[in-house]
Amino acid sequence: MASTESYCPLSGSTEHEAVKSALDSFGAMRIGLPTPWEQIGNASATRMFEDLGFEVGSSVGFSCANVQHIAHIPDWAKEKAITELLARADNQLDAIVQCGTNMSLNPALERLEPAVGSPIIGVNVAILWYALRGNGFHASLKGGGRLLRECRCAGLLRESLT
Repeated sequence: MASTESYCPLSGSTEHEAVKSALDSFGAMRIGLPTPWEQIGNASATRMFEDLGFEVGSSVGFSCANVQHIAHIPDWAKEKAITELLARADNQLDAIVQCGTNMSLNPALERLEPAVGSPIIGVNVAILWYALRGNGFHASLKGGGRLLRECRCAGLLRESLT
């Protein structure tokens, strides 16, 4: 990131930094992951979050063959995976993190979060939130769930990721 930022006056971030900061802003430790990937991809995502200090309580993968398939996962299927498989009481999740930048949850975030009772952080929303906050924009935004609406300050966490 330092090399990339040397070309631009604005700060940047990685997915790892953005999602870690978003989860930290909610005090989340135990998370669930809906992903577009097969078992091996879910295992990699789980390992990444564990390396960042989080416990992955549950994950659901859609086993998409390619990025075009990922973009066409219907919203109803993503919602069903979250409400019926991840947000179950026995999973005891503090937050849900949607992985896969081509698998957007944006249309459903505002409706799903109150239904499941915990934050749902889409990776694209986390990256936008982190970039905005890291560059001084702290206003509340509608349409991206609790993260964009409630969390006003990301704080740059590069030192905590090393």
